[in-house]
Amino acid sequence: MSVGTEEKTFCAVHPDRETALRCNKCDRLMCVQCAVRTPIGYRCRECARQHESRFFNASSNDYLVVAGVCGVAGLLLGGLMGALQLGFVLFALILGLPVGGAIAELALRSTQRRRGRYSGEVGGVATFVGGLTGAFGSIYLNYMQQYNQLVDQFGERVVAQNFPPLSLDYFLSGANVGLLIFVGLAAVAVYGRYRMKM
Repeated sequence: MSVGTEEKTFCAVHPDRETALRCNKCDRLMCVQCAVRTPIGYRCRECARQHESRFFNASSNDYLVVAGVCGVAGLLLGGLMGALQLGFVLFALILGLPVGGAIAELALRSTQRRRGRYSGEVGGVATFVGGLTGAFGSIYLNYMQQYNQLVDQFGERVVAQNFPPLSLDYFLSGANVGLLIFVGLAAVAVYGRYRMKM
């Protein structure tokens, strides 16, 4: 009397890994690393990706629109905050997230609410880069305005010897830290808004 032996099965992606786990949609064998847990059971990465793709309907042009809208909005807000010198840390903490949410909403409306798999990353980075550019540009303009005012009063020779040099320390001093926090929080809010379910 022969004893039946079970046939060994292996992962479709990693043929060296023995497994008995199957995708609940396509019945493909998968190892623990390839399995994606869903509310209705485990699926292979391909089936899980197909399911997610129904929600990601953006074209490559939509990524450009998101980057443009978020970058320009970040640039304008960073510049405005720097020009008005409203970079106080408390002000930045209070308004950074709502302003970022508003930027994301503007970008979503610009693409008719289409979003891609990486729209959050694109929007967040564009907001951060645009915001920093606007903030640093505004800080630089404020610096040059103060410098030129003093030159008019005391002459360039006196001012050049006594005026603090434009350095990274200057950009990171005082209210400027609040401005940088504001830009960072706005970028995080844009990313978070895109990651939220519709």
